[in-house]
Amino acid sequence: MSSWYLMLSIFVPLLGSLFCLIFPGKIRGVWSVIIVSLSFIFLLSLLPSIMLGEVIRLNLAFSGTGFFSFSFLADGVSLIFALVFSFIGIIILLYSLTYIKPYHNQKEYYFMTTLMIGSLVGISFSANLMLLYIFWEVAALSAWRLYGFFRGKKEVIFANKAFLLTFLGSSFMLLGFILIYQARATLDLVVLRGQPVSNLALFFILLGIIAKSATLPIQVWMPDAYSGAPSPVCALSSVLIAKIGVFAFVRIFLFTFTVSWDWILWLAVISSLLGAAAALREKNIKRIIAYSTISQIGFILLGLALVGKIGLLAGLLYFVIHAVAKTGLFLGAGIVEQRCKESNLDKLGGLAKAMPVTAAGFLFCSLSIMGFPPFGGFYAKFMVILAIVKEGHFWIAGLAIFTAILTMLYLFRLFNGIFLGQREISFSLKGRGSMVACVLFLGIVSLAIGLFIGQLLGLPNIAVAQIFR
Repeated sequence: MSSWYLMLSIFVPLLGSLFCLIFPGKIRGVWSVIIVSLSFIFLLSLLPSIMLGEVIRLNLAFSGTGFFSFSFLADGVSLIFALVFSFIGIIILLYSLTYIKPYHNQKEYYFMTTLMIGSLVGISFSANLMLLYIFWEVAALSAWRLYGFFRGKKEVIFANKAFLLTFLGSSFMLLGFILIYQARATLDLVVLRGQPVSNLALFFILLGIIAKSATLPIQVWMPDAYSGAPSPVCALSSVLIAKIGVFAFVRIFLFTFTVSWDWILWLAVISSLLGAAAALREKNIKRIIAYSTISQIGFILLGLALVGKIGLLAGLLYFVIHAVAKTGLFLGAGIVEQRCKESNLDKLGGLAKAMPVTAAGFLFCSLSIMGFPPFGGFYAKFMVILAIVKEGHFWIAGLAIFTAILTMLYLFRLFNGIFLGQREISFSLKGRGSMVACVLFLGIVSLAIGLFIGQLLGLPNIAVAQIFR
């Protein structure tokens, strides 16, 4: 049955997304929620087997081990990413039922969003590098259409910029895959595991990961794309699309080829630092959160690039925590933008009185990313810095701590600029209960992760053990 659950978790949202093009407006949004929820249920059905340490392989048609095959692998790492992708997808779709109502292009929105989520689940379980690449490009094409959702001139330019820069990364990645195939005559990750490959091939793959995850020096597309996109699309991209690079790094550079390059640590910490510094200067709320995403992805990669058990555990844990909290921030920003028709911090303020529940959820998510105890972000950041110190990288640890301080500053500035101080604009007080509920729920989950951190480490610990065995 496990193989069936694995297959259904991928293909139910992929094939089900097509019905979004057929169903009428009131049904297609609910349909999207249903099929992504089904995918999440199938993923939960895999949990008992994975918790026992099992690794599930599924080979469909073309099931060889050559250049391309429909080959899937479910282990601790893939299940963590797939569960997060589908869970966040459900929340974003529920939020979208209300958010997207005033806008046109709803048919394309639900189709592309559901297709993207299915592709991300497919990426999580891909055991063939070309299959991973194809799923990744389907997700990227969906993101491109969604970035330009409003179809304004500026939005289309920003969407095209994001697509071109990430496509450049895809080209480098594909070149790396081809070099590996030329050397090993296979792109099957299990067959390739432990085999030596050229540093050039790995470098090209890393360039692709850097471009697609908006890491220095190819990070410029993200703030522009997010500033012109709907808030749920920003959440989708920040939490899902940009995090594919994190998954690819774990799967390729830790699981398949154990690669330890110290310069990746420096790249990650500098990217994290510069992202935080840029967020501190910005005034547009979505651009602030976008730069925060760049910074926090760098922090996650910092833990993973240590190629150690503590760093990997911390990186996986912070991936989950950041996904939940950052989604809450983007969705909260969407409520503010829709109700106030404004996104400039200088023209906002005092909204906590009018939006107390949104403010509470936004605050909880901010505190988690800041790393305040007892929120989950505190434990993950502490573990990352501890792992860095244990490896003797004291300068990097110092920069990571400084970045964490900057994170506190820009998120406090963001919360203060939106919800505290004097109100300077007028806006409709019409309630949007389902949208507010999503933000509050994510804030509560951010707190719950920290309060029950010990009970939640089972699956990440299994993932770490499977990678280093």
